[in-house]
Amino acid sequence: MAERITDIFETLGRREQDVAREILRQYPLSALSTVAALAERSSVSTATVLRLVQRLNLNGYGEFQEAVKSDVARLLETPLERLSAQTAHLAPEEGSLLSDLLVRTAHQLQNCHDPVMDADFRTAIELLADPKNRIYCAGGHRSRHIAALLTEYLGLLRPNVQLVEGPSEGWQRYLLEMNSRTVVCVTDIRRYQPSLLKFSSLASAQGAHVIAISDAWADRRDFGAEVLFRMPSASASPIDSHCGQLLLAEALVGGLASKIGPPLHERLTLGETLSCSSSTKSQSDNP
Repeated sequence: MAERITDIFETLGRREQDVAREILRQYPLSALSTVAALAERSSVSTATVLRLVQRLNLNGYGEFQEAVKSDVARLLETPLERLSAQTAHLAPEEGSLLSDLLVRTAHQLQNCHDPVMDADFRTAIELLADPKNRIYCAGGHRSRHIAALLTEYLGLLRPNVQLVEGPSEGWQRYLLEMNSRTVVCVTDIRRYQPSLLKFSSLASAQGAHVIAISDAWADRRDFGAEVLFRMPSASASPIDSHCGQLLLAEALVGGLASKIGPPLHERLTLGETLSCSSSTKSQSDNP
């Protein structure tokens, strides 16, 4: 349903676009409220909401919500269930799967951008660039590799960047160090790791600034996030895509590098020198 709304967005009237933005901002949660509640959040009349539903070729708000509930059901599917559904309904021509995947991914990434994301991005960069802040990165079961890469890249650009590692039962040792001078970058996608959500919320309660990178289904409140980036994760495969998460992580690294500016050259130069010195010493020590 979110894709259908995105596809017709440019053809909608201004008020209908206001409703569409509100639906897409926290889809599917935003679409499960009453028509009156959705209209109020969008600052439009209920008639405008119903016009949007008609533009989607649906017979009333009830049918719209049934379609949204079907999306929620797919959200809860396991990879095996998704594979079975794709096998039953899709029969792509040989060689077309890769092309279809690239086109769909590019389309999803283009359509996830909006002015709200730009404002959140600037906020995130300011937090990451403050030299007084200490940064922790944590990932869920399916996203820990994104957190590890983000830790490595941010650590090249600035000091005091640490990866949250080990069993979640021991994460309280990180929380004990957190305060208003802490930035926590968390990343996870649907079927979210409960212990990561709890860690993120507890970090926020300690005064930390939480930057969350997740998918279209995420709720800011679940992460206790000050900033939440909802990136597309739909994929032609039975496994959710991490492309959006990785792209956003790389954008944060690029934004931080630009924010630091010329002083970054000295740090990177020193890093290369230290690396070369270590290699040279190692070779000279060999008989």
